Amino acid sequence: MWEALAAIGSILSAVVIAATVIFAARQVRVTVDQLEQVRKATQFEAARTVLLDLADPVFVDAYRFVANDLDKMMAQPAFRRDLALVGLADDKVHKEIHILRAFDRIGTYVRFGLVNGDVVYTTYAARISLSHELLAEVMSIHRRIAGLTLYTNFDFLYEDCRRWLEAHGVKIDVSAVNERIAEYQAQFPVMGSAAGDR
Repeated sequence: MWEALAAIGSILSAVVIAATVIFAARQVRVTVDQLEQVRKATQFEAARTVLLDLADPVFVDAYRFVANDLDKMMAQPAFRRDLALVGLADDKVHKEIHILRAFDRIGTYVRFGLVNGDVVYTTYAARISLSHELLAEVMSIHRRIAGLTLYTNFDFLYEDCRRWLEAHGVKIDVSAVNERIAEYQAQFPVMGSAAGDR
């Protein structure tokens, strides 16, 4: 009889242990799922912040400045002289500073896994590539003045973006795009732009 009770006790112990293991495994799975949801929510919020930053009117205006006016401004001695001020230059004149700061900050987020680069590159790869290329001389001057560590995260963002483009078979040919813009605009008489230029 004692042997039967001992056997029943062993079976009950095994059932309790098995139930505990099953419950613990379920709790681990629930916890992992919850952590994944928190990670996704954090990634979403970070990506949302970055995308909103890149759509901000100050950034968009600065991007237009870099794309359309920076080369002309670089020919002006006063503008070129004030490049030595690096981040202390008047950012209403030196709008390129907004681009440098934004892409260096975003590069930090991507480099350290706070934002998934794919999210940024699917929409802004062309802007990242073009901005880095157009700002190469400015970055070189800033580095010479302030030290070599400036804009390393922007450099990372650019290189990572280039790898992403290559992996996805995307080629950005800025000169071809500029030619298509000029061809399209040549169809219309020069009377000022929709932006109000006269």
